[in-house]
Amino acid sequence: MHYLLLLLLAITTAPAKAEEPLRIAVAANFRSTLQHISDLFEQQSGHRVVLSSGSTGVLYSQILHGAPYDLFFSADAVAAQRLATGDAGTRRGVPFCYARGSLVLAGGNGDLAQLANPDLSLAIANPATAPYGVAAMAVLTRPEFAPGSGRKLVRGTNVVQAYQFWHSGAADLALLPKALAPTATTVPAAWHAPLDQFAISLTPVKGNETLDSYLNWIRSDTVRSLIYNAGYQPCP
Repeated sequence: MHYLLLLLLAITTAPAKAEEPLRIAVAANFRSTLQHISDLFEQQSGHRVVLSSGSTGVLYSQILHGAPYDLFFSADAVAAQRLATGDAGTRRGVPFCYARGSLVLAGGNGDLAQLANPDLSLAIANPATAPYGVAAMAVLTRPEFAPGSGRKLVRGTNVVQAYQFWHSGAADLALLPKALAPTATTVPAAWHAPLDQFAISLTPVKGNETLDSYLNWIRSDTVRSLIYNAGYQPCP
């Protein structure tokens, strides 16, 4: 009887298993915005959220190779849509647009004509992995900027590194998301493909209370206001 009582006591006083955090992969341009959104979610819900950030292409590759993320916030529509239609697409959610980004020119005198000056170095995100890098290259191929083709072009692994190159003085100019340089000169949206940013759940929502709550939070009016205030536009 004595041993039975000790066993029952051990069972009733054993610590509860810690809840697994919600694991989210987020494109570098949206990291700081989503961190603020997630901090508020944690405060209100008590659920934990862990963010992993990088360029969209790098995160997409990680997911294909089995990285255990629950949600993916891409900087474009393509990556999320490919994940939805791949071999594991039936176990994933439906991609949805959460923001439309804008490209800006940071540095110099704010005049877009500076992009035609070959003496001014320029930082961009790597177009091989970052949608904002693709948009930057589309801008640079415009005929009026052809005289600047001999410039020093510094490629960051993602938009945050491109920003750091410019901010540190390693580059004179930078083509960046407006969210990283809100007072910089906006590049006309017609100069590049739309920067519609999509998210997708990578694990089933059914039976996952934390994921379901987080998705509802992301779609709330409060979060939409936070996203727009961070420098993004509404989805079309």
